[in-house]
Amino acid sequence: MKTYFCKTLVLAMAVAIAAAPAYSFPVIQSGAGVAKITVVTETDAKSTNSTSWVDVPGASLNITVPSLKTQLVNVRFSGESACFGASLPGAWCSVRILANLSQMSPRSDSDFAFDSSGAANDFWEAHAMERTAILGPGTYTISVQWRVTDPNVAFHLDDWTMAVTQHNGGN
Repeated sequence: MKTYFCKTLVLAMAVAIAAAPAYSFPVIQSGAGVAKITVVTETDAKSTNSTSWVDVPGASLNITVPSLKTQLVNVRFSGESACFGASLPGAWCSVRILANLSQMSPRSDSDFAFDSSGAANDFWEAHAMERTAILGPGTYTISVQWRVTDPNVAFHLDDWTMAVTQHNGGN
């Protein structure tokens, strides 16, 4: 009887754990003083309606983490955005930030709506995002990519800034 009860209890606990919702927890990254800040800006409006990730023209730069060092790298991207023309409700325009073609944290991929699709007369608005990574020694290409979730959506960016801050250390 005890063996049957224990096996049943273990099975019930396993089912309860498997059925429990998955929770994510905040990730904490830190660095010390600022080692370097590099900023890229653009004032010419650009557009895309690509449903695949493509580079934002000009939103790329190379950074170097010195040998025997790690750095917390923080990237902020902001600008005027217009996202409109969806044939499906709930369409949006996404942006992601990469270090050597690997997403920086949080890695939300297309789940991050930089701007929601509105009517054809949707007005320009200011939008921003920020991503981080702990990087070891080497040279890295930091880049911003964009895409839409519906091919009928037009995504416009203007007057944007990409600021890359390198902090000494990093955990």
